[in-house]
Amino acid sequence: MAAKRELAEEAGVVAELLPVPAAVSVRSFRADYAPTLSLSYGAIVPLDTPLGGETGQPARWHDLDEVWDSMFPQDRDRIRAYVRWLAEQAV
Repeated sequence: MAAKRELAEEAGVVAELLPVPAAVSVRSFRADYAPTLSLSYGAIVPLDTPLGGETGQPARWHDLDEVWDSMFPQDRDRIRAYVRWLAEQAV
């Protein structure tokens, strides 16, 4: 699965992804790219899981209450809502 490969390449994390997409969107990742269908998946890993990442694009964990820079700032609220939903499912 492409999402699993990207998680390993971008963040250095090898994990099983949850079976249902966490988010679906149509967006362009660069001004000169055509919009594409984007599926985002979730994975549950221990917080102390070490992160790797690509050269010049370091990965790091973010506190959900933190404001972090993003190419798509509207994703912060979507990510927060998804994590809250996951936490409710675990109860």
